[in-house]
Parts: sequence; C-alpha cells; structure tokens
Amino acid sequence: MPINVLNQNVSAEPTATVGDTVDASGPIKDRRITREDVPDEWEEPIFEAENFIIEGPASVEIVDRSGQQIQMGAVEDALDRFLESTREPGIISVEHDDVPVGVPTWNWTTDAGEMYETVVDDTEFTLVANIGNETTKSKMARLRCLSGDYGGYSVTVFSNQEHQKPDGTRVTVDCDLHAVTLGSEEKVMNPAADFDVVDFKYGGQLGAMVAQRLRRRRSAAGAIEQKLATDGTDSEPSLAEAMRDALSE
Repeated sequence: MPINVLNQNVSAEPTATVGDTVDASGPIKDRRITREDVPDEWEEPIFEAENFIIEGPASVEIVDRSGQQIQMGAVEDALDRFLESTREPGIISVEHDDVPVGVPTWNWTTDAGEMYETVVDDTEFTLVANIGNETTKSKMARLRCLSGDYGGYSVTVFSNQEHQKPDGTRVTVDCDLHAVTLGSEEKVMNPAADFDVVDFKYGGQLGAMVAQRLRRRRSAAGAIEQKLATDGTDSEPSLAEAMRDALSE
C-alpha cells in the first residue's frame, strides 16, 4: 500500500526503482515552521497557546457553489455524533484534506466572560472549534487563521437523503457530518460561512482577543509557505522581515 506524503507534489519520475531500499543521505529539506519564521507577536498564539478558538457559521441554509443546500434539520440531527463519537469523531481540517488540525467543541467562555456556542437554528449552523499546534499542518492553520488567509468554513457531509430539483439543485434532508474544513473565504463552498479567531490562551491566561482578522495585500502566511517550499539563499531577506513588510502594507 503506497504511503501518502501530504506535502510532496512530485512532477519528475524518481530515479529509484519501486521496491528498492535507499539510504537516508543527501541534503535535508526542512519544512517545519519555527519561531524564527513568524513575527514576534505571533509566536505565542502559534507555538504556546494551549487553546486557539475560532467561531462562526459553518453552514447556512442557502444553495452553495456546487448547487447543494443542506437543511439545518439534517445538520442538527448529525451534530451529536460529530462532536461526541469516540469511534467516528468529526474533525476540523484544512482545504478539504482528511488530516485533522483541531476539534469541534460545544462551547467556549473567554476569561472576559464572553461565551461562544455550537448551535443550529432554523437557518444557520454556528461552530466553535479549537485548533491544535502539535503538527506542522495545525501550526500553519493557526498562522493562516491569524493572517486572514483562512476565514471561511466548509462542511464535508455524506448526503443520505436529498431532493433533486429539475434545475440540478440538490437539497439534503438527511446527512452524516464528517468534517468542517478551513479555507479562504473566496474558495469555501458556502459564501456565508465565515469565522473569526475569538480567543487564544497560554498557561491558562488570556493572551489576546482578535477583534478582526488582519487584512493585507500580500499574505504573510504565504511568505512562510513559500520559504518552506523552496530553498532560500543568503541574498534573500529573512522570513520574519518579509512578513513584517507584508503586514506594514
């Protein structure tokens, strides 16, 4: 069974023969995100914060970009398993990847006393999620949430029962909710499903509350990914310097 390496898009044919064993030698490409890669003010929320909470509408009862509408009653019926199952728990992922970067949670209260809840009403599914930082992908998810590159939710469901309209629109009335994924607001399926960072904590103390996502023309998170994906040279500015330049624009 082949190994799925998540961050490798190999275009050239490998020189080794399939089935051979090769030695681990040669230059090492390090794709880990480090403290030196981010501005000082983001070190704590990315690397130290025990909790990193986001909240917003994950699904709204409107037709999405694929022509699908999910009835909120179907989401409500699927919610307990999504949050509470120990055998098939729901996950928080990025860009519809099947790798978890966080967990959904029923509610969260900040040290300032503000409470956020996962709820479903007649028109909207609002989700509270806690993003981890134990892997490179989860650290990058925190970074992209802070930078505003990730500002939208999208749900992954299996539509068990649906009405199929003559115009091709599909209306789901029974579903299994498997994942809520993070992505850019321009690319998430449901244009009304966006979230905000509401709290991050370090050592049990409130580190900060992000009132609104940072906006800028050039993506600081993108600068990090560019650095991790390519070989840098001594002539290039440091990544932290590049990010500060981006944030100042």
